[in-house]
Amino acid sequence: MLFYQQTKEQLQQTLHTNDNGLSRQAVKQKQESHGLNAILLKGEPFWRKLVEPFANVFMLVLFIAVVISFLHHAIFDAVIILVIMATSALIYYVQRFSTERILASLQKHTAQQVEVIRGGESHSIDATQLVPGDIILLNEGDKVPADIRITQADALRADEAVLTGESVPVSKYAEVLAGKKEVYEQTNILFSGSFIVGGTAKGIVVATGNSTEFGRIATLTNKAPGGVSSPVQEKIDKLISYIIAAVAAIAIVAFLLALSRGIELTEAFRFVIALSVSAVPESLPVAISVILALGMRRMAKKKALVRNMRAIETIGVITTIATDKTGTLTENKLSVQETWQLEGTPHHLPTIAHRTINHHSEKTRDPLDVAMIEFTAAEASVELKGSPIAKLPFDQAVAMSGNVWHHKGQHDLVIKGAPESVIARSHLTAVQKKEVEAALQNLTSQGYRVIALASAPIDGPVGSFAELHTKLKFHFVGLLAVADTLRPQARSAIAAAQNAGVTVRMITGDHFETAYSIGKKLGLAENRDQVFDSRLMSDMTDKELTARIADTRVFSRVTPENKFRILQVLNLTEVTAMTGDGVNDVPALANAAVGVAMGSGSQIAKDAGSIVLLNDNFSSIVKAMREGRIIFSNIRRMLFYLLSTNAGEVITAVGALIVGLPMPLAPVQILWINLVTDTTMVIPLGLEPGEKDVMKQKPIPPKAPILSRYMISRIALVAVAMGILSLCLYAFYSASDSTPYAQTIVFTALVVMQWANAFNARSTYESIFTRSKVMSKAFYIGLAISIILQVVAILGPLQGMLHIHPVMFSDLFITGAVSFVFIILVVEIHKFFGRKFIKNPIE
Repeated sequence: MLFYQQTKEQLQQTLHTNDNGLSRQAVKQKQESHGLNAILLKGEPFWRKLVEPFANVFMLVLFIAVVISFLHHAIFDAVIILVIMATSALIYYVQRFSTERILASLQKHTAQQVEVIRGGESHSIDATQLVPGDIILLNEGDKVPADIRITQADALRADEAVLTGESVPVSKYAEVLAGKKEVYEQTNILFSGSFIVGGTAKGIVVATGNSTEFGRIATLTNKAPGGVSSPVQEKIDKLISYIIAAVAAIAIVAFLLALSRGIELTEAFRFVIALSVSAVPESLPVAISVILALGMRRMAKKKALVRNMRAIETIGVITTIATDKTGTLTENKLSVQETWQLEGTPHHLPTIAHRTINHHSEKTRDPLDVAMIEFTAAEASVELKGSPIAKLPFDQAVAMSGNVWHHKGQHDLVIKGAPESVIARSHLTAVQKKEVEAALQNLTSQGYRVIALASAPIDGPVGSFAELHTKLKFHFVGLLAVADTLRPQARSAIAAAQNAGVTVRMITGDHFETAYSIGKKLGLAENRDQVFDSRLMSDMTDKELTARIADTRVFSRVTPENKFRILQVLNLTEVTAMTGDGVNDVPALANAAVGVAMGSGSQIAKDAGSIVLLNDNFSSIVKAMREGRIIFSNIRRMLFYLLSTNAGEVITAVGALIVGLPMPLAPVQILWINLVTDTTMVIPLGLEPGEKDVMKQKPIPPKAPILSRYMISRIALVAVAMGILSLCLYAFYSASDSTPYAQTIVFTALVVMQWANAFNARSTYESIFTRSKVMSKAFYIGLAISIILQVVAILGPLQGMLHIHPVMFSDLFITGAVSFVFIILVVEIHKFFGRKFIKNPIE
């Protein structure tokens, strides 16, 4: 219902109330039908939190492997796999609990008392007890507890930044409005969540709880399909689905080959199961969980709290950042940017500015007065002779406010107001007026809000502008240009994101010219064609809007619904991150692949975001992006390492069956290599320091596979090299020694080749000799643990369980050295051609 179009009498009839307010009985009935005045959102159910770490392709594969292992009494194999599953889930639960605990500590709920008229008497009640139809009284400094249609207003101004994104307070009136109005045009409505910064109001509550504009915007998050799945996880799942299909085909072929070679049925089946499990990188889930958890902790130290583990990897592949302006790129704090005076003006502008400030004896809540206080405080020459004796509240009719000062029998009126109004009532020559108007045009073209200052001697104190003589002319003092203060790091952070190939788009409720000016200052827009007036969106199809916003860098006059739709359209072609701090940002935050909320913003915005910036600094997004890119690169390293080594084991095993050799590895040896030795190296690879050019590379396209053709070719090359060398060693030692002797040689050689391949995986293009200069404690600790485990397997009490045969140390040393050097050499040649002909991580 359009309450802003109704008169007071129509409102009272619609809401069944009157000037005396609601009766006790009416309040009770309305509370039963409308409920408490509180925002209620559907939270994530506990069961979903419980199953989330298991809801992926990896865990499904591992679960099937556990079932098969138990059915065939391979208890040792099943236990190892269960430990991996439990570890991955435990890391997820611990990290989520820790993050939610920190967020809970940030949320501070304080009860708000409001003054209402019920049954003809004034009462102070908790804001949650309000119902539609209540008559409410509000004063300067009050937070608006519900949507209220104003019936009386006295110099009323409200800060609606939390809803509209505009940092400049808006004037509010009681007059009826005609026609359809956007939120920022509804000047006779006070919206829940906004603040009274000046004046007083009386009004009728027209909406509470989820029915308010605040609540309606909040519930838009339930419609948001984005921000749930991780693009990186989707890429991994797609890759794993291909691997599973390939493994299934290989398993059938291997099983038939094993039977044709005379291997007993049960042993053949156990061999195929072990081979299948080894082919799937099942240690990847726990490795990713560990590196994401550690990445989250690193980001927390940099004042970025990651609420969703997957967000830290997703932000590494984002292609565009859609950022709110107020409170994100700016400090949501007005400041004086420039001043201007006519040449030869005798008045001291900072002194006059300070004299126009209201509430000199108390703390003001008006952002403009706060800006002027800070400006004049920096001027050492301000002299305040006399004292203020009367205050003239802001008068919409003349668009001015002011104070009357008294000093030694003299009364001076000092005013600030809209430049057009002040110029019209000032004593200026034609030349001077032209100069002032030119200066005004210059300042407004830069996106500033301009305030004019003037003074005039008067006979005595007055209480309103209506009491002034109509022929009174002011002495024009000058102009103040104010604007929301840009964050110092914003421009450099935007430049860093752009250098990384990420497009930054600013979304604001400001007017077109103001948005364009700020966009230019931040390095976002070079011309007006890159600025889009979002009011035009309603007449555009998604296809038309997609084409229009492709080159748009600044969106002006944006409503919450506009933000929601902009993100929907961007999600069709981009991996998006959205930043914001207000209720108006909530739908877009929930609709983005990564929602980034400001720590000082509304609680509902923090709940909608995947990442919360505790220091409200846009530059922290770039730091998070760098962390995410490093993690994404490390996931690709881990995939290369696991897939190449696992494929090498498969080629070795299946190749032996094809050429007629006995099985080169016992099933338990395959599991040892895959589940124990692999794990000690894959996690350290996930903790590799980032390469120096990580923020100079373009992001991976949204539809591109997680592994480039170049890396797939390296995986195939390493796998084939491992298979050929292993089979050659197996054939050689089988001919000269026994089969168990040859199996132990191959078992050890494959492990050494994995160590060599771990060195290869540390970089995509850099030589092992160059990369070795970059220290990674985790890598060498993992390598040491892996070596110790292998020594225990070869020489320790596990020999019987792992079917280890005693071998000569000289054979182990020679085959180990050959295996290590051979795999290093193969990959160094591949890297050389990569550096020379490719040097593109996407290819």
